Amino acid sequence: MTIWARAGMAAVIVCALAAEPRAQSFAAFGAKTTPATLVVPAFTDKDVGGLLTTLDRLLSDALTSKTRESDTRDALWQFARRLQSGKLSAEQEARVVEHLDRTASAHQETSEAIASTRRMIDQLMVGKTAPDILGTDLEGRPLKLSDYRSKVVVLVFSAEWCAICKAQAPYERFLLERYARWPFALLGVQTGSDREVARRLQVTEPVAHRAWWDEPRDGLPGGAIAGAWNVLGYPASYVIDGEGVIRFVDLRDEDLLRGVRQLVEAQVDLEQKKTRRAP
Repeated sequence: MTIWARAGMAAVIVCALAAEPRAQSFAAFGAKTTPATLVVPAFTDKDVGGLLTTLDRLLSDALTSKTRESDTRDALWQFARRLQSGKLSAEQEARVVEHLDRTASAHQETSEAIASTRRMIDQLMVGKTAPDILGTDLEGRPLKLSDYRSKVVVLVFSAEWCAICKAQAPYERFLLERYARWPFALLGVQTGSDREVARRLQVTEPVAHRAWWDEPRDGLPGGAIAGAWNVLGYPASYVIDGEGVIRFVDLRDEDLLRGVRQLVEAQVDLEQKKTRRAP
C-alpha cells in the first residue's frame, strides 16, 4: 500500500472515530464536493434558499436544546463552511446577511455567533481577499501573511492533538518538495499545549514550513488567529492565489495537489506575461 493510500485510509478511520452528535449539522447542509476540474461552482438562488431554510431549522432545534450555545455556534459555522464551498453573487450575499441580521434581532442570544458567521461571509468566502495575519512563528520570529503576495499560499490551521492534520502531512511534504523553486508557500497556524511542544513536534516530525503560534484561549479550540478566521474545527485550510485572493477552502489529499498545481501554473504564466511586457 502506498503512503498516499495509507494516509487516505487513516483519514477515513479517524473521521469515523471522531464523529460527534453535532455531525447532524454537517450532514444537514450536505457534504462538500469539489468538481474534478476544481472549478468552484456558483450557488443558484434555490441553493441559497435551501441553505437558509436548513439553517433556520437547525437554529430552532438548537435554541431549545440543553447545549444551546454550542449547538447554535456549530449550526452557524457549518452553514458558513457550506457557503465557502461555492461562489455567492453580490445579491445572494446581501440576502444571506439580511437573513442573519433578522435572526440576530429576533434571537439576541445568537448575536455573537452570528457576528462571527457574518465575518466569514464578509472576509473568508471564495473570491474574497484574505485578511492579513500578523504574529510570530514557532521560533518567535515575526510572520506576516501579506509578505507572501505573488506566491500561491496554502494556509493550514492545525493542532498537536489533531489526527486528521497528521494524515495530511504526506501531501504537504510533497507540495514543499515539488514546488521548492516555484512561487509557492505552505504556512501553518499551530495551536496546542504550548509553543515549545509545537516547535519540538515540528522538529521530530518535520514538515519544513513556517507556522504562526496561536496561543489557545479558555474554552475554545484555538487562539486569536483561529478566532479571527472563525476556526472551530481542525484541520481547516485555505488556498490563496498570488494576488491574496481565496480560491479554495478545505481541499484535501489529491484535490489539494491539483488545486495548488492549477494556481501555481497560473501564477507562473502571469509572471511570464509581466516579464514580456516589461520594457
